[in-house]
Amino acid sequence: MTQSPRQRPADYLRAAVAQTPMPGGLRPVAELLSSDSAFQGYLAAFDQGTISLTNFAASIILARAISPTEFGMYGVGFLLLLLLRAVQEGLTVQPLNAIGPTLEGDEYRRYASSTAVLQLILSALTALGAFALGWVLTATGNDVAGPTVAAMAFVGSVWQIQEFLRRGFYARGRVGAAALNTGLASLVRLGVLVLMVHGGGLSARAGLDAIAYGSLAAGVVGVIQFSESWTRAGLDVRGVLRTNWSFGRWVSGGSIANWAALEIYPILSAGMISFAAAGALRALQNLVAPIHVLLRTLETYLTPRAARRFKVGGWGGLRALLSRVYWLSVLPAIALLAGVSLFPAPLMRLLYGEKYAGYSGMLPLLALAYGLWFAYAPLQACFKAIPWTRPVFLANALATLSIFTIGLLAIHFFGLAGAIGGQALNGLLIGAVLWIVWWRAPRQGAPAA
Repeated sequence: MTQSPRQRPADYLRAAVAQTPMPGGLRPVAELLSSDSAFQGYLAAFDQGTISLTNFAASIILARAISPTEFGMYGVGFLLLLLLRAVQEGLTVQPLNAIGPTLEGDEYRRYASSTAVLQLILSALTALGAFALGWVLTATGNDVAGPTVAAMAFVGSVWQIQEFLRRGFYARGRVGAAALNTGLASLVRLGVLVLMVHGGGLSARAGLDAIAYGSLAAGVVGVIQFSESWTRAGLDVRGVLRTNWSFGRWVSGGSIANWAALEIYPILSAGMISFAAAGALRALQNLVAPIHVLLRTLETYLTPRAARRFKVGGWGGLRALLSRVYWLSVLPAIALLAGVSLFPAPLMRLLYGEKYAGYSGMLPLLALAYGLWFAYAPLQACFKAIPWTRPVFLANALATLSIFTIGLLAIHFFGLAGAIGGQALNGLLIGAVLWIVWWRAPRQGAPAA
């Protein structure tokens, strides 16, 4: 969606590059880095950076203020939130990001509004399901997991709505609006946590509630920001459900399998070792969390652009886009992961004191796991965009199978190190399958979903 001139600060950047003397060989690179697409990428990185920095700061506040067991409970709740996002991906978010950019005018508004109704239904079902499961767990004597699951009713429902709106901005090329919405959610969330620290009321559930309050505030504003996309005329919720399900069934399956392959190990650690072990793993993950700036930027920014590029330029255009994305993102990823691998103990002590310092030796292995994740993340986004989602599901299903065979044995014999090693193995398996399929992909025509 084209922005008006007054909304395009990238014009000033391009003008400055054009007027700056430089060697001829550098000018194409400078022009690429000052293009509209690059500028939108910077905004997307800022948006994802805000999310990652907020998650990082919130985790530090909680890790210092509550026990490892409570922090482990918060970490498990946060991972359940990511599971809800995996379900949401296929039913609402990814269809909006892949189908939405190809629609205009009233056709787009009808589609976006019908998808929003689906999102409200999904959020309501999330709240009901979390309340029911939390009540059952508590009633059967599980007074640790029960309240944590019950807390997901509030945070899971409102967070999904805000995430739907935020990702909808990307589908329309309004990355700046997404960044503003994210900033509001982050400010409210961190403000609530600070107030709780002074009031002495921090706990695992309080950490989840803070996410909910931030999402609620940003969601209300997001509905207003997104007002030009709403209509009550010609809604076809059933038809859009069929369309989204046809597109997104493999996306949801792949996203859920991807969540299992990458995120279930902390939950298994809580069950097979202790919630304190899950808290330690969450503390370790917090140090490599900035890689999520790249990973989530690639997913949110790349998906709608890959859909457009494939529609216009076919396989050749898509391969060129993917190659460019890897070239621009590989150096920051290597720098981050190498940094935490070289200085694990000082970083752990700086952030957490001595509470988690004994786990610092596991950081290099965790950095390897996240590096393998990064190696296939842009490719996976392209598969989802075109859409060719069956390979994504099959790759993640294979990795999930390894969890309940090799992974369980690794945790049993090696504890937390085995859980991290299992994450690395899953990243390797998923990447291998997706790259093999990509190299053998047809050079023309649309793939079978």
